[in-house]
Formats: sequence, structure tokens, C-alpha cells
Amino acid sequence: MDLTTLRPMRWHATWYDQNPARLILEKRAMESRFPRFQLFNDGGQLVWTGKLESNRGNTYEIALYYPESFPNEPPLVFPINPVITVYKDEVAGRLKHQYNDGHLCLYYPGDRTFAANTTAATVVAVAAAWFFAYESWLESGKTEWPGIEAD
Repeated sequence: MDLTTLRPMRWHATWYDQNPARLILEKRAMESRFPRFQLFNDGGQLVWTGKLESNRGNTYEIALYYPESFPNEPPLVFPINPVITVYKDEVAGRLKHQYNDGHLCLYYPGDRTFAANTTAATVVAVAAAWFFAYESWLESGKTEWPGIEAD
């Protein structure tokens, strides 16, 4: 074997490698508040999946992805089933209270509602509130869904 053709593998520690106690905290918080959610490792990225039921009896399956920079940045929550796409401007393709990749806008940047000690369980609870607001908006028949949006 010619070792000159091999490229060195690049390895970087994930947030949960660097802080295994935080991963234990995350698992315990989710197990106590959302015991039916499952944790998966998707190529080194941790993902919780599960279902939320709204006050109106609708079920939303979501995926919560931890970013590499967790806990300095919040996990991203994507609606899986049903897929939800709320357009503010269909011509421009601008989403309302969602980012372009489809993840939910749960925190306004800079409002300090997400902190480094916020767990995935809290993020899932905030997502449940998002779905409540979404359903209320749909029922209202209004074209404007109130609330500050990030750019």
C-alpha cells in the first residue's frame, strides 16, 4: 500500500464529545418531558424526533437538530409531517416565521430567550407553542401572522 496517496482523516470533537455531562442532561430533560421522542445520531449530528399533539388534536412530527455550536446556538426544529410552509410572500418565496430551509423561527435573535443552559426539552415546548400560534393564525383567517420575524 502506498501511504503517500492516503489523506489524513480529519476528526473534530463534537459538542457532546467535549461535554458528555451536557448530553446526559439533555437526555434526562427529554426523557422526563417528552419520553416518546427518540434520539438518533445522523452522521455525528444528534437529532431528536417525535410527535406533538396540539390542543386542537392535530399531530405534528418534528425533528430537532443540534447544531455543531450547541449550546451556544439553539437546536433547529423542522416540521416533518405534515410539512409546513407558511409563505409571507409567495412571489419572493419568503417564509413567515420559518427560515428558508424550513426550520421554525422559535427565537428572535438577540431577545435572549435562548440561553446556553436551555435544553432541547424547552425548545420542543417552544415549538409546541409555535404550532399553537400557527393553528390560531389559520383559524383566524387573517393574512398577517403577528410577531417579530428575523431577516
